[in-house]
Amino acid sequence: MTKLLRRSWVLVALVAILPFAQTLPHPPVFDDGWAVVENPLVQGGLRNAARIFTSSYNYGGPETTGGLFRPVTTLTFAANYGLHGRAPGGYHIVNLLLHVAASLLVLFLTRRLALAAMPDRAPWVAFVAGILFAVHPGHVEALAPIVGRKELLSTVFALGSLLVAISGRGAARSLGRLASAVGLLALGILSNEGVAVMPLLYGIVAVALPGAAGIGGRPGLRDAAGRSVLLRVVTTSAALLIALVPYLVLRGLPLGVPIEAQWLAGVPRSTVTFTTSRILAEYLRIFAFPTFLGTDFAYSARVHLIREPGLDLLLATAAWLPVVMASIVFLRRFPLPSAGLLWSFAALLPVLHFFPIGVLMAERLTYMPSVGFCIAAAALIGSIRRSHVVVTAVFILVVALGIRSAVRAADWRSDLALWESELPKAPNDVVVNNNLAVAYSSRGEYRKAIPVLETAIRVAPGYWRAHVNMGIAAQGLGDREKAREAYLKAIRMTPGVSSPLFFYARFQAEEGALAGAVATLAAARRIAPEEARLATAQGQHLAKLGRIAEARKAFQEALAIDQADAAARRGLTALSSAPP
Repeated sequence: MTKLLRRSWVLVALVAILPFAQTLPHPPVFDDGWAVVENPLVQGGLRNAARIFTSSYNYGGPETTGGLFRPVTTLTFAANYGLHGRAPGGYHIVNLLLHVAASLLVLFLTRRLALAAMPDRAPWVAFVAGILFAVHPGHVEALAPIVGRKELLSTVFALGSLLVAISGRGAARSLGRLASAVGLLALGILSNEGVAVMPLLYGIVAVALPGAAGIGGRPGLRDAAGRSVLLRVVTTSAALLIALVPYLVLRGLPLGVPIEAQWLAGVPRSTVTFTTSRILAEYLRIFAFPTFLGTDFAYSARVHLIREPGLDLLLATAAWLPVVMASIVFLRRFPLPSAGLLWSFAALLPVLHFFPIGVLMAERLTYMPSVGFCIAAAALIGSIRRSHVVVTAVFILVVALGIRSAVRAADWRSDLALWESELPKAPNDVVVNNNLAVAYSSRGEYRKAIPVLETAIRVAPGYWRAHVNMGIAAQGLGDREKAREAYLKAIRMTPGVSSPLFFYARFQAEEGALAGAVATLAAARRIAPEEARLATAQGQHLAKLGRIAEARKAFQEALAIDQADAAARRGLTALSSAPP
């Protein structure tokens, strides 16, 4: 076993890969479209680097993701796109490698912390923490879709920052080392703003395990020595806060994180507070018992609003408050598990609705907080005398978690598999029904699409996407009038959105009204001038009308936006022998 622990990093890396390797060929799903492959900033590759650092994360996406600023994440997508275009494998390889890196950083961080708390068992505790993090099923949503990279990338930077900040002692803890920690954390915050909580996590580690943080004494208020050490901890935490400056400077005003709250908009503050207790209990359940797993929409159906104090609030609070209180009370007696649990709760603070966020809750948001839980679990396991029984139990646990992760990762193998797996969890959710209909229609299964679209429209009559997709399904079934009515209704609902116009133009072209389709696409391009598919479609219709020069220009404009637009390239090639 001792020899095995010396190579623990190999096992952790292997376990981090095995359940998730199946994601490598998975096509884009979920938000991978607007955030990655359909994002004009990403399609421009690294030539758009300067624009990426001055544009919002939702540049190519819906209004409901407004207020986000994650340029480093977008820059990595652009680098991928420049190398291999839309081919999904490269994006997934980067995500998987980031997860391996994060798992190894958990291993190294836990080893350093355990050497201060339980030195005789540090290698074993570190190995258990690393392997639990590597295989945890709650991480699937951060790994399987391409867009989950923001969690992976920011966590790698943040954990690297913390390791640098706590390394060395005395003179070895130079300003240069602290500056490096600040720089890494700044990159993390520019990848995903949630890791701005790292200065607080550093404070928890330094107070609980001052030896691991390279601090000579124990922070406290009772004597001068303790106050001096506490001041040092506070000073270092304050220095780490400097990492926020690049984010605030580049992002500009308004400050804060004004993300539109999709589920809690207009909900009384008291209801938000009560419901947050239920959300905390659910996050703790994901850490400890990741049996139920789902997307944001599944949790919006599972977690009901708590509007007034009662049994629901009492049970929810009883699930997490004793854990927090015990962690605080036993912080000195059992520093490693206590610090780990406090880490988890502190790392969740940015997503607990103290300010509006765009989801009620989501599994991907547990990636960074779960580091603390895995450390705490490893410390508790490590406190048991290591025996064949304990090692066997850990092995069985890891295998069970790995199987759960693999099964959940398989749900992300296609848009159809994902939304079919979500429908039983959220049967009346408008987005789940709409997206399942899109998956059916893309496969020509229009009759299956109709009933789920009817559910979506019944639940949310103003959801324009469902009307567009009803038009697509009706068109596929040959119901021309129903399709026309659905498209026009969506256009009237959202006159400033290009998508309904794009699909209505496709309908017009199929009807033989090519000139009308060209005019509709021209209107769509005025709304979304950087949407390559609009220029490509316009070029195709212009070519059929014999308007060669205009068609060639449209194809060239599409390729200027997206060099990987194969349809535009084929269209331009087909016109190469045509007169100018």
